[in-house]
Amino acid sequence: MPLARQQALAAHAIRAVANTILQGAARSAWPRGRPLEADRVCIYRIGNIGDATCAIPAMHAIRRAYPAAHLTLVTSPGKAGLVGARELLDGVSWLDEIVVYHAEDIATARGRLELVRNLRARKFDVWIELPVVAAPLATLFRNLLVARSAGVRWGFGWRYEPRFAARSQTLFNDFPDEVERLLAIVRAAGFAADDAEFPLELDDSNRRTVTALLDEAGMAEPMIAFAPGAKLEPNRWPVDRFIEVGKSLAARGYAIVVLGGSSEAAMCERIAKAIGRNCASLAGKTTVRDSCEVLTRCTMLVCNDSGVQHLAAAVDTPCVSLFTRREFPGMWWPHGPQHEVLLKDVECHTCFLDSCPYDNKCIKTIGVDEVIAAAGRVLARQPSSKPQVA
Repeated sequence: MPLARQQALAAHAIRAVANTILQGAARSAWPRGRPLEADRVCIYRIGNIGDATCAIPAMHAIRRAYPAAHLTLVTSPGKAGLVGARELLDGVSWLDEIVVYHAEDIATARGRLELVRNLRARKFDVWIELPVVAAPLATLFRNLLVARSAGVRWGFGWRYEPRFAARSQTLFNDFPDEVERLLAIVRAAGFAADDAEFPLELDDSNRRTVTALLDEAGMAEPMIAFAPGAKLEPNRWPVDRFIEVGKSLAARGYAIVVLGGSSEAAMCERIAKAIGRNCASLAGKTTVRDSCEVLTRCTMLVCNDSGVQHLAAAVDTPCVSLFTRREFPGMWWPHGPQHEVLLKDVECHTCFLDSCPYDNKCIKTIGVDEVIAAAGRVLARQPSSKPQVA
């Protein structure tokens, strides 16, 4: 048997053993089955915009199972100032409360104890963890202990996904996207979760704000959104290539609207100015929910691997998503069959590095013509999106 195959099987075995131990620990802590009724339910899901968006269908499945419960989302975007679930979900009718903490809040033993006391005071009946995909095994056991210490009647959800022999895993394993991975967890808990629903509940204020911004910029449909930013530097396709794609699409009659956060405003403005006529940047001018409203009005999104692609998928706007090979393929692809994902194989794949020693080789192997062709395939599937790319 080839060594890579043996390594992939070993990783699978480690995963199975670790999850058996985790599930055994959870059953020991809560020997009874999931309560069919509960007054107070906690969902624990940390991360940034993409993490929060991908968790929405699983969270909504939990809400459907407990329609009368007080449903609390406990979450953290990481350090203070980062954007996460609160900015995306604050005000939706199906969540009753969002409790946010930051890395600084739990940097000391006193801070960690205060968080546990805060959670214990809420007297949760049910705790469902929706773990981040790369959570270390020690962190999962810690979180299980926190739930037990918080006095919940029943807890579930701790799952370990090892990155052991990652390149071999890539060769021999298939990876569900993050939406499906989390839905599988809630199904295992006994919740009905057959459909991926994204009830973002955008409101009139979002529509008014976006209409005013687009009118001010002179944007008219059909529109295509660009999201050239990304949290990690290796995930950023070169700016000059976004400009080339934008010029090609604008020349065919599409308005281009560039989206991003405040820290990306200068880059997005540079792209908009270089594309010229029929292009405008809204980077730094919209909230997360406003950006969702913009995406509902767009025929397509062209983007890097970032949270924006998951917002687009949530509002059913197809993406052309540009991916590196630093992660397991498929894991962070936008949910649904309507998207085009571009990625190229490289010998150093599945590195998980936050900084590339090879000048972002794998993202730079994606050519402008390939992106334009992928955009054409997406647009061809949408007869109402005239004019079409040749």
